[in-house]
Amino acid sequence: MPGKKNPQPAEKKFALEKLRENCKALFGVSTSTFAGATLGMTGRYSVEEMKAHLEKWGKEKVK
Repeated sequence: MPGKKNPQPAEKKFALEKLRENCKALFGVSTSTFAGATLGMTGRYSVEEMKAHLEKWGKEKVK
């Protein structure tokens, strides 16, 4: 109907532990790589959010 907006469904968010358990299948990274990339992170993330974070983390230069 005109004037009605269909809101986008919210992305499902997961605890870091759940994403870590499935990091190889979801992101193609080892658990140790996932642990390093998420060091100090807390909260819940969608698969897309975490994928973007891992890609960004992988491109950072070593200090």
